Amino acid sequence: MAVGQEWLANYSGKIADIQRRAAEAQEQIKNMRARAESPDGAVKVVLAPGGRVENLELTPQAMSLGPDRLAAAIKQTIQKAHADAAGQTQAAVTPLVGDDSDAMEFLREQIGAAQQEEEPEEAPKPAAPGEQAPVLRPAYEQQQAPPPPPPPAPPVPPAPPARPRRARPADDDDDEPFGGSIMR
Repeated sequence: MAVGQEWLANYSGKIADIQRRAAEAQEQIKNMRARAESPDGAVKVVLAPGGRVENLELTPQAMSLGPDRLAAAIKQTIQKAHADAAGQTQAAVTPLVGDDSDAMEFLREQIGAAQQEEEPEEAPKPAAPGEQAPVLRPAYEQQQAPPPPPPPAPPVPPAPPARPRRARPADDDDDEPFGGSIMR
């Protein structure tokens, strides 16, 4: 076998291997499900590929959190599931691009930036047994009322009646260009 043919066969084998690994990574990502649970177990989330919430489970304990704390627990649990999805994506892509490649470094930077943007809040604490959760008002109800509108403008006095216009005299100067003299 000639050197060129041997090189081409070797190169074709490498391409086939890359295509196989790419198909495997694509299949892993397509079937990936990220799961997370709140620290107290009141909220459970399953994310489908692309970050879509596939399942959200709230226990009876979650209902005792009150609206604001429940919202915070859901948000924090979804953020944990996103972190799980990021880790699974990294694991699926590593065999394809390598752990020390520029592509993997770029992926890590993007995941890190996205996770910093959604810093989890402190986990809400459920009410003690026998104690009712405090009634928290939604943020839109906690805001101050908007300032009162400015006073209406004073009424505008009616306009004086229009003066009647004098009728223009008939144009008798047909021999002048452009409809007559400008000296009327």
